[in-house]
Amino acid sequence: MSDEDVSAGEPRKAGTKRRGAGCLRWSGRAALGALVLLLVLMVVGVIYQAVASARDEKAYKPLDQMVAVDGIQMRLDCRGSGSPTVVLEAGASIHGIAWARVQDEVAKFTRVCSYDRAGLGWSDSVHEAQSPQQVAEILHALLANGGEKPPYLMVGHSLGGIYVRAFAALYPQDVAGMVLVDSSHENQNQRLPAEFVKINATQQVAIQFCRLTAPFGLVRAVKMMDSLVVVFSLTEEEKQPLLAAMNRTPYCGAAARELNMFNAYASQPKELASLGDMPLIVLTSGYTAQEMYAELPPAFQSQLTIEVIQAEVKAWEAMQEELAGLSTHGKRIVVRESSHNIQLDAPQVIIDAIREIFEQEAK
Repeated sequence: MSDEDVSAGEPRKAGTKRRGAGCLRWSGRAALGALVLLLVLMVVGVIYQAVASARDEKAYKPLDQMVAVDGIQMRLDCRGSGSPTVVLEAGASIHGIAWARVQDEVAKFTRVCSYDRAGLGWSDSVHEAQSPQQVAEILHALLANGGEKPPYLMVGHSLGGIYVRAFAALYPQDVAGMVLVDSSHENQNQRLPAEFVKINATQQVAIQFCRLTAPFGLVRAVKMMDSLVVVFSLTEEEKQPLLAAMNRTPYCGAAARELNMFNAYASQPKELASLGDMPLIVLTSGYTAQEMYAELPPAFQSQLTIEVIQAEVKAWEAMQEELAGLSTHGKRIVVRESSHNIQLDAPQVIIDAIREIFEQEAK
């Protein structure tokens, strides 16, 4: 190669190096800029979440209903007078406001209490999952610390049905009667169709996304909770306080812990504890498989068939019969016009069931 060829090639190599270094510097600056922007957005999100949460607390948090249990503040809402006192236990991931259509009517003839489990509604959060027995122990302490006295008439919806039966097992002398509202069953994950149980995996992904992004205001900003509560037949007046509580930062973590606990709990064989001769009414949704399918979110409809839902309905009815058989004074009522959320679709049926047991005990 001639000297002329070598000298002609050297500038090209140097230029390539300069262009390569320039690209690296540009890429580094772009990455740094993206990181700075992300940090700014996170800070803005945290501030947005804090300001919006403070606004919601000022508007909706009932300070006069907060009661301390083992150092955490929990909401306890008791109204009316009379005995036995009715205690309302909400389903999974939902707090006491779920009973809005029931509580005021029951308060017309006896004392009635709803409350928020730890991390849900306006109660302070805890950082570990709580078993049904632990939930029952906390509820017992909450009622005592709030000045409420037994006997209690326990009412539990969905997962709340397991919690109130755990309460009765721990404190049988305090429980005068029970109403189970389309209650969960300890062995249901082993008896429902596998396709139905697998849907929980979809819920887990959503709830983990919620848990990770809620502190930065993203859940609130994209109105994730609005899309969840749309399945409930709520008025705007009922919806806003529910959304305010569900948009709180601790909510998704508490919901995730409760869902994880129940999936493990309901996957291990258990013998259901007898309720003896306790007055018991079991209310069961009367929706057909077709009606259930029609109300499923589109994502779930793509994972289930009518045949799977028919098998689910058959298994659910068998488990509801078993629950009614836990007491020699148990009976089951099928609520034909209601979905799983009987307390919203047909609250009068629950009120009538409570009144029936109340009048038996008041004699």
